[in-house]
Amino acid sequence: MSEALYGTITLVVGARTYTLRPTLEAALLIEARFGGLRGALESMRLMSITSSADIIVAGAGLGADKHAQVATEVFQTGVAKVSTQLIDFITVLLNPVPPSVVARGKDEADSTAP
Repeated sequence: MSEALYGTITLVVGARTYTLRPTLEAALLIEARFGGLRGALESMRLMSITSSADIIVAGAGLGADKHAQVATEVFQTGVAKVSTQLIDFITVLLNPVPPSVVARGKDEADSTAP
């Protein structure tokens, strides 16, 4: 997989396909909603329809006006099926560096200490 596409998840919910991208904006929206990414993971463990819709809306870059539609689709598809896929997305937000970059290593940061 291309590093540019790392962590992008295509999710079929109902009759729609959503592309969730692990962006900083998505991470910040999810953190604000759940009090952190760990809270979002816990919500997926509890299989919340509303929370699943929140994550899809944030990850797909949709407007808040789409939330009710997405929640309906999550319910019709089955929250158990959707939430397991969203766990993968949240995990990428927690670890956004592609494995190929980690394998290459990185230079040590220059010290800013006096």
